[in-house]
Amino acid sequence: MASKQTRGEGRTAYLFAAPFLLVFAVFKLYPILYGVVVSSWNRNNATRLADTTFVGLSNYQKVLASSSFWGGFGRSLVFSLVYTITIMVLGVLLAVLFNRTFKGRAFVRTCFYMPYVTNMIAVGVVFKYLLNPTRGPVNAVFRLFGAKGPQWLNSPVLALPMTALIGVWVALAFNIITTLAAMQDIPLELNEVADMEGVTFWERMHHVTLPLIAPALFMLLTITVINSFRSYTTVVGLTGGGPGTRSMVLSLQIYNDAFLFQKFSIASAEGVLFTLFIVMVNHLLAKVRTAWESR
Repeated sequence: MASKQTRGEGRTAYLFAAPFLLVFAVFKLYPILYGVVVSSWNRNNATRLADTTFVGLSNYQKVLASSSFWGGFGRSLVFSLVYTITIMVLGVLLAVLFNRTFKGRAFVRTCFYMPYVTNMIAVGVVFKYLLNPTRGPVNAVFRLFGAKGPQWLNSPVLALPMTALIGVWVALAFNIITTLAAMQDIPLELNEVADMEGVTFWERMHHVTLPLIAPALFMLLTITVINSFRSYTTVVGLTGGGPGTRSMVLSLQIYNDAFLFQKFSIASAEGVLFTLFIVMVNHLLAKVRTAWESR
């Protein structure tokens, strides 16, 4: 039987965990469950709550047959690919740079870390000014050389990838810090041996650095993929989904369906399907990590 001290410690642990569990249940678990329930109703702006009825999987059938859903889903995939690949590559390369001693390193680090604590709407205002096709300073540089600058955030082709790249600029600090911490755990003896053997930079990255920081990189990859699909704030702050719907990612489309068009059941079904896709992707990443660690 457990001693009084053990039971007391157990009660204390539950007491400390209770506030978190309560907040999680109210602000996370309840909305998730409610969204799943609403996705099986015919809840919309034209339906009174008293007249709401159960429609089963009908909303899911409508969503899966909707071209707007697949369009938003495709744009979310493009955003995720640009965002994930860029931030993972730059995170490693800049961590390698910051792991070395050079003049002005503290200032350069600060410049990369500041965007991470900056409000995304403020970032959007600044970049919309910088990339303004007619009055922005970026295109003014193009005009100095007699060229016409791109439309940037107003371009049907460039709007989505530019939004993803600006999102990378904002979030890059977290990847740099985490990767840098993993690099600083690499035993100094390995780097000393590499120096004596005269290995090149890319040989050291391939045979020493990347294998040893791989666990941290897999963790970062999972977080980055999840964040790439949570692109609502970035898109709203920069393009609002435009021009037209060229940067209308699925997270913004779900918001618009729910709160602009008041199609609550359709938006809930879209959210459930999107969540299932993200869970599936993360499950696949976990399998890849397990296979890599057991090889």
